[in-house]
Amino acid sequence: MSEANKKSAGADNAAPAVPGAKAALENSSAPITLPSAAGAAPTQVSLAKAFAAAQQHHAKREFEDAKIIYQLILDTQPDHADAMFYIGAAMHQAGDTAQGVEQMKRAAQLNPRSVAYNYNLGLVYEAIGDMPAAIACYRQVIANDRGGQWHCTLAKQLTDAGQLDDAIEFAREALTLLAPHARGIAHNQLANALTLKGELAEAIANFQIAISLEVENAMMNSNYVFALNYGGQPDLSAIFQEHKKFGDKFESFVPRMYVNPLQAKASASAFTNSKRRLRIGYVSPDFNDHAVGKFIEPVLAAHDTNKFEVFCYYNKPRVDEATKRMQSVVANWRMTSDMSDDELARMIQADAIDILVDLSGHTGLNRLLVFARKPAPVQATWIGYPNTTGLSTMDYRITDAFADPIGATEALHTEKLVRMPECFSCFKPPSNAPHVSALPAVARGTITFGSFNNFAKITPEVMRVWIAILARIPGSRLVLKNWCLDNDRMKTFMLEAFARCGATTGQVELWNPNTSNVDHLNCYNSIDIGLDPFPYNGTTTTCDALWMGVPVITLAGVSHVGRVGVSQMSNLGLQELIARDTDHYVDIAVALANDVPRLAALRGSMRVRMSASPLMDAPRLTKNLEAAYDNMWSVYLSAQKP
Repeated sequence: MSEANKKSAGADNAAPAVPGAKAALENSSAPITLPSAAGAAPTQVSLAKAFAAAQQHHAKREFEDAKIIYQLILDTQPDHADAMFYIGAAMHQAGDTAQGVEQMKRAAQLNPRSVAYNYNLGLVYEAIGDMPAAIACYRQVIANDRGGQWHCTLAKQLTDAGQLDDAIEFAREALTLLAPHARGIAHNQLANALTLKGELAEAIANFQIAISLEVENAMMNSNYVFALNYGGQPDLSAIFQEHKKFGDKFESFVPRMYVNPLQAKASASAFTNSKRRLRIGYVSPDFNDHAVGKFIEPVLAAHDTNKFEVFCYYNKPRVDEATKRMQSVVANWRMTSDMSDDELARMIQADAIDILVDLSGHTGLNRLLVFARKPAPVQATWIGYPNTTGLSTMDYRITDAFADPIGATEALHTEKLVRMPECFSCFKPPSNAPHVSALPAVARGTITFGSFNNFAKITPEVMRVWIAILARIPGSRLVLKNWCLDNDRMKTFMLEAFARCGATTGQVELWNPNTSNVDHLNCYNSIDIGLDPFPYNGTTTTCDALWMGVPVITLAGVSHVGRVGVSQMSNLGLQELIARDTDHYVDIAVALANDVPRLAALRGSMRVRMSASPLMDAPRLTKNLEAAYDNMWSVYLSAQKP
């Protein structure tokens, strides 16, 4: 990969070198007068030395000093693109993103063939959430440099933006440009896009090639085992073995930090003989406006800080309003996205964390290799992932008896299952959610079913069951909506897939994604009945639907990934919406659709029902969670006794 493909100043707060910049500066004879320290005389240097001095300040995060020198260069040469680009980067890093981006953009416009400018500007756009602009920059990079690595970068951004067909095309082209031994990244990006499009068999095949080429790439291996959860007829034992292979392989690559029995006993003795609070550390990239954030935020606010000292290790640079709310209730907040696994593990050890809690599992930007190092004496995984981590160093997995019935799934975990007394998580609805409308069926005269889950969960078997429901309710329709539906190619693909499963013209509607969460939630005011996919249930999607008054029918699966709906409906007292098999699923949907008064009553009372349930009782769930932590720690202390 070329020098320009390193992370930019906008992405990781470092000032990268720009290929060709030094030569351009040395061609100018105009001197620059640098500011001096107090009492010293100003010094005159060449533009090249001035730029080098600015870069040194920039690399040390001395942004104001760097900006001063960049500006001096621009005063001499107003259209000097290198100084223009990097003063923009420094502005962005110092907090003036709007002006900084304008400067970087102008530099890129002056040098449209610059791979470095366009790539680094793309990273900045990506960091601030402007994906269309980021993608445009990456397309410009590819126009100037037909490198397979650039194609992989663009494929990733297109996948993240939901433009799956384009992502698949660029990933396939990358495979033709890269040497055979270097194609792992392209196979991985291709597989990610195929998974989200619902083409699971081809995705799995590409993941397997990727991890055979990138043997030590843990994130690719995580992507692979995560995708296995989407299979329509899963072999649970085989899926478990693949997770365990992950643990066996990557634990062998890293040193364990907490293995000395004398050290463990000393730590236990020190805790027993002191009155300090138990230290809980949460590790996640999702302390923001993310699905996981909606479940962890109420718990962070409800923790008993007299008994527990809470630490959050945040593995993402993004800070939004949800992040700020969480930061305000957590005294020990750590920004860790730029840390290596070793560095983060040592920070956790230095913080003397007693119980370290993973909130990601095998989802993106996870830190499972930190947990593989065992930096804390007790480690647990919770809410971020519906399956085992496969790590022997992960002591516990927190769940409940609805999602993981006693005796049913223990053999599918490397962790010991800790079952919460009611539900395994609680939901915080958005404060700006729109009001619940009257039942849409009353005004339309027909029933509208809906599912806003991603297409990886909507397998052909799910499609056939949903079409069977529509066939029994004359005039009914099914509305699907998610972030991938902003292009006609994806819509055509999905409609053709439903047609192959028996859908007739007009039965299935595909709605474009919304730009705001309020508009997204308001779409539920056009839905009468929600349909939960299987075997991979919705979680946040189901809670959003319920909060908007939409009852959701779910199918009871055989493991956690297919029993989240069972937990949610049981805790809401809506067991009648839980189906035992697909025929029963259809029957429940048809019966509810034919009982408009029941539907209207459910819609009108759902928010009250949710608010009064364990599903939204954060203090109650947090107290149960803290009791689980106390028990984990007691077990650990007992094990240290001679």
